[in-house]
Amino acid sequence: MFIRSLTLAGLLLSLAACSQFPLAQPDLLALQKQASSAYAAGDYVTASEGFRTLAEAMPQDADVRYRLGNSLAQQKQIDAAIATYREALQRDPKHAKAWHNLIFLQLEGVNYSVAEMYKHIDTRDPQIAPIVRKAEAVMDLFDVRPQP
Repeated sequence: MFIRSLTLAGLLLSLAACSQFPLAQPDLLALQKQASSAYAAGDYVTASEGFRTLAEAMPQDADVRYRLGNSLAQQKQIDAAIATYREALQRDPKHAKAWHNLIFLQLEGVNYSVAEMYKHIDTRDPQIAPIVRKAEAVMDLFDVRPQP
């Protein structure tokens, strides 16, 4: 009888300790719904906060980091979004959407550089033409055009 009581007490203590965790499974689901709803409503700051909390609570989850990267990109926090997509890809190297968005953001950086180049050089210069052709060929893959 004593052992049964001791086992029951241990079980109750374990259950009580579980309730001390900051986010239980139902709370994570509710937070994910809130973050996704905020994103859909265009409230990217709230979405980022929710996805960041989820990322901390689920350190191996690639998709949460992908979604956090999306909300950061919407806020024009490009460096943070790129880093977050890379975190997602460290956890799941086959996450195609994270790869796409990472490459797209990096191509936007190329787009910016090409636009700057157009402001300062003569693109008809034979020494510059090969560089322009290469940059434009890469951007064509993602339908990104340099902005003059």
